Amino acid sequence: MINVEDIKKELPYSQYRMLTQDDDSVAERAIEKARIWIEAKFAKCGREVDWDLSYVQEALLKRALYELYAFGEQEEKAKDKKEDAEVLLEAVLGDCVSDNEGDKTPYAAVKSPPFDWYGFK
Repeated sequence: MINVEDIKKELPYSQYRMLTQDDDSVAERAIEKARIWIEAKFAKCGREVDWDLSYVQEALLKRALYELYAFGEQEEKAKDKKEDAEVLLEAVLGDCVSDNEGDKTPYAAVKSPPFDWYGFK
């Protein structure tokens, strides 16, 4: 599993200090929230987490970074990290990771009316 040092390696020191307010417990909480998020995604898909998979570890790191930026009220700057974490989990779990409930595009079957339908041709 990742730890605070892994988070520090991903960010410039000044950025880390600003996001955590110079408190490592903030980064620890971001990692914990990311871990819970991943466990929830696996549970949603009916699977158990295999923490040994490299892409699960990378998803954990990306989501932890996103949670850290969210704590610093800078979610928009880390939107790509959130999306990267989802893509990595989709590689393992498939489409069940997505929060979308499928394609909501309305559709209907259409049949041509008879040739002489109400006198129109």
